[in-house]
Amino acid sequence: MIMTAMGALIFVSVIEGTSPVTVARTLVDKEGVEEVMLISGEWDLVVRFAYDRMDELSDFVVSQLRKINGVGKTDTTIILDKLK
Repeated sequence: MIMTAMGALIFVSVIEGTSPVTVARTLVDKEGVEEVMLISGEWDLVVRFAYDRMDELSDFVVSQLRKINGVGKTDTTIILDKLK
């Protein structure tokens, strides 16, 4: 199965003293955000983001996501294909 839209997974760490749930709630209504998941391990959240052009992804990460109060480090992974 070939994907019809481009997508990315963005891993987010939340600054100590900030609630991951609060940051997640801020993200759910952003354009292009398809899922926001609270996760365990090194990262606090993973965001599945859909975009049509690379500049949309760049704008979201640099101009929107990183400016949200409580967002620390991020790591963006491009989805190459979805098999299921």
